Amino acid sequence: MASENPVVKDLIIPLESYPHIHESQTLHDADQAIQAYSCQENDRLIYAVLFVLNDQNQLTGRLTLKDMMQSLDPRLKEASKVKEFEGKEMENSNLAILWEDSFFVECTKRSRTLVKDIMSPIKHILKGSDPVLKALSIMLSTQEVVLPVVDEDRVIGVIRLKEIFKAISNKCKI
Repeated sequence: MASENPVVKDLIIPLESYPHIHESQTLHDADQAIQAYSCQENDRLIYAVLFVLNDQNQLTGRLTLKDMMQSLDPRLKEASKVKEFEGKEMENSNLAILWEDSFFVECTKRSRTLVKDIMSPIKHILKGSDPVLKALSIMLSTQEVVLPVVDEDRVIGVIRLKEIFKAISNKCKI
């Protein structure tokens, strides 16, 4: 008899083992939460996304490293909207050199920014009973590599492309 196909809940990282933060906390708190998950050996970050919860521990958003970095200076968010096209260099990357002194002065002040003001909305949520291939399909079509997993109204964990890859490669024996 063939073994049962994996479902999302079989592969999740439980919420208590994944960085998350309350929406009323600050960018500084978010930094501390994500820094707590780093490799001791080389001090590299393990995760690039925090999930944001409300008072009822319901998922209200996500905070990526990109969101955090762009919130440090409004000029960075504007610069990210400029599209580079063939034959023209990005002028904003050169301008960023001129911003450097003021950036490092201002970014400390912005560390008090509330997470709810800089988080991104959650666009895709999975249930623990969803098939792994549904999670993979969403990730491939949206370029997301981390998706929240809920049970009723509460987030129970996350599933990453890394765990899906491992499960599929083991099942398919690639």
